[in-house]
Amino acid sequence: MKPALILAYHGLGSYPRSLDPHNLMVAPARFSRQIGTLGRRGYRFVALAQLARTLDDGTPPRGVCAVTFDDGTVDNLEVLAPLLDKLGVPATVFACPGLLGSSHFAMPAAAGVRLMNADELRELASHRLIDIGSHTNGHADLSWASAREAHSEMASSKRALEDLLQRPVDSFAYPKCGYSPACPDAARMVGYTVAVTCGGRGGWRRFELARESIDSLDREVSFALKSRRLFLPLRESLPGRAARAAVRPLRHSGAGGSPDG
Repeated sequence: MKPALILAYHGLGSYPRSLDPHNLMVAPARFSRQIGTLGRRGYRFVALAQLARTLDDGTPPRGVCAVTFDDGTVDNLEVLAPLLDKLGVPATVFACPGLLGSSHFAMPAAAGVRLMNADELRELASHRLIDIGSHTNGHADLSWASAREAHSEMASSKRALEDLLQRPVDSFAYPKCGYSPACPDAARMVGYTVAVTCGGRGGWRRFELARESIDSLDREVSFALKSRRLFLPLRESLPGRAARAAVRPLRHSGAGGSPDG
């Protein structure tokens, strides 16, 4: 099975669970293995904008994959960019211009993870395989945004990034995967060519494209399911819900669960 894929990552690094409670950081070696696995399965890696253009003719072709990273952590410059050179794979990094240089909002301060500053983001934008997109100004959840609020947030973050980078910013990622019914039209009106979501939302509509979220808990089995777009259907099936209910008491008692869960 080689369905078209858009993968959603955050950062690259190895951290204990206590410093990465939301499982955002994937070990660089694991990321390389995941990309290699797809390559061996015959996937062709394309830029998100290129994949989006194929939607003008309907659903995207099978066997293509676009790689994306949310938030714009400094490891995207220091670790991801050299890896992409080695792998020959393009990627889109979604940044929040209102948070440049700040500590990562979803990780403990002790983790030492911060977002790129303006100079670092400019350097990353000059990389031949990387495109920069918007992730709102300050990682705003647009799940309940009105048409005016969505337009304002999308337009101002686009303008801020374009002023900083001196180049067009054409892609947008909804923070926390959330978007209101007004958001897709707002993204189109603002001038984006593509907007992406995740978490089981969206489909192959240009301004609400579904992504498969990859996190630090994903091992071979869960990645194999996600990269075949089977993970969420299986998880939400009756057997999947029963399995999660069965392991929940073990997790609460501290026994832990499968890393592939």
